[in-house]
Amino acid sequence: MIDKGNEIKRLDNIFLNGISLYRHGLIKKLWKLQSVGGNSIISALRRRFNLKRHGLLVPTAIAFSPTVNCNLSCVGCYARNYPRDNEIPMEIIEKMLGDAEKRGVFIFIITGGEPLMREGILDIIKKHKRLLFIMITNGILMDDGTAKKIADAGNIVPIVSIDGEREQTNTRRGNGVYDEVMNAMACLERQQLLFGFSSIVTSHNFQTLSSDQFIGDMIEKGCTLGFYTEYVPVGNPEWELMLDDDERIYFRKRVLEIRKTRQIMVAHLPDDEYGSGNKCKAVESGAFHINAQGFIEPCPFTHFAADNIKEKGLEDILRSEFLARIRSSEAIYRHGCIGCSLIENIDILRDIAKETGAKPTE
Repeated sequence: MIDKGNEIKRLDNIFLNGISLYRHGLIKKLWKLQSVGGNSIISALRRRFNLKRHGLLVPTAIAFSPTVNCNLSCVGCYARNYPRDNEIPMEIIEKMLGDAEKRGVFIFIITGGEPLMREGILDIIKKHKRLLFIMITNGILMDDGTAKKIADAGNIVPIVSIDGEREQTNTRRGNGVYDEVMNAMACLERQQLLFGFSSIVTSHNFQTLSSDQFIGDMIEKGCTLGFYTEYVPVGNPEWELMLDDDERIYFRKRVLEIRKTRQIMVAHLPDDEYGSGNKCKAVESGAFHINAQGFIEPCPFTHFAADNIKEKGLEDILRSEFLARIRSSEAIYRHGCIGCSLIENIDILRDIAKETGAKPTE
């Protein structure tokens, strides 16, 4: 059950952190999202009502890929094996967002592919002022006009992908991408937007990403948020990209130091997601991923689905036997070094999929 007091406390902490970051203009940036912030509590009350009255577990956040098309071909991308056709029609996206808002969903994590390649997506997002959209973008399509459109929407936090220094970013993403990322951040900062960076942490870049120099550069560019995700071996795994035990311990220690000493808020997955119990809190809380074709996957890394948003309403999807079975299984417990428990326990996931009629989505 959602604790209203804790929800308010979390909002208070955000604004207290904002005061400490005043020199970067974060108060102004947070104020641009003020129409969304108040709905956090309303959403929490709706989730609590649905759970208590209807036995319906509504997640705080849903991941959604409006397109899987992308203008880059990054090494180790989890989405590279998806089909590129039959994307969700815009009218279904709009209905899905409206239904989610009414049920108590508060956050949509917009990923892809490259979200800005889906024509009209910013216009639809702007209509849903009570939802907060965290949009992960590679920055290639960002310009002053797009940044202003995001600012005018008032409910989008852009997160720009970067993999370290110029050479590291260009090696993984393509020649010239680092400069495009810098341009994207400059466009967002000119609009005084709250924005951040997102990095896939690998054995090749973990020291750079956790260095004082990199963090200082991101703060200087205007980032007030940072998201670190350790590489998850999906599709055709690049095993050499995974951190070993010593590298993982080093990186976690540096993340905790950054939180204490630098004026930026950073998240670190998987460690922040699992905690001391090694249980995936996102899956346990009912979160899932809607891919570009409308299939409902347990998370962006696990490509199985029993339901499709084109065919079923949100309430039926929230009652999915496939998702419920996963939440109550050993598949949500992480035992080793792979950053996703469902990938680590893929045999359990496959058994559940077979028993509930779920199929691969790749």
